[in-house]
Amino acid sequence: MKKNPLYVVTNDGNVVEQAEGFMDAVIKKLGLQPAIELFNSLVGLLSDQVGNYGFFLYLQEIIDKFASFVEGVVETAYQFIPSR
Repeated sequence: MKKNPLYVVTNDGNVVEQAEGFMDAVIKKLGLQPAIELFNSLVGLLSDQVGNYGFFLYLQEIIDKFASFVEGVVETAYQFIPSR
């Protein structure tokens, strides 16, 4: 049985977009795509500047902390979502 597609209404009800999953729906609903693109650009820029192992470890630590923060936010959000 195929599930019904998930849709997100944005822009004061003027735009309806199909979402690929829960996280995609949250990203679209909250308008986070520009922030995610900026973060990806910054990580790409910093990773291009890696010249030694020490800086690589520092960059990895920053990314790991950010990923841990995002995971915590997602876990908190799942507490408020009714189970299916």
